[in-house]
Amino acid sequence: MKEQREEKSPIFGTAIGDIGVVVIAALCTLTLFLILFQPSPFEKLEKAQARQEKERILKKEADRQRKIDEAVATGEVSVGILPKKH
Repeated sequence: MKEQREEKSPIFGTAIGDIGVVVIAALCTLTLFLILFQPSPFEKLEKAQARQEKERILKKEADRQRKIDEAVATGEVSVGILPKKH
């Protein structure tokens, strides 16, 4: 008869494959939480684009105001009156 040896598992009677499954599941869960709770890169991009658009509009308005101020200072201001719409 052959001797049957039962090997005890090193950790509480679980097989090494079971421990591997638990570790992989824990890593997947951790990755999911990191993805869910980190700010979206698209949100950062949208905020940056909105800030650039706002700066562009402010610059455009500042240029317009500067041109108006220059015209007023030199006395070259003309006023146009449009005909009444019916």
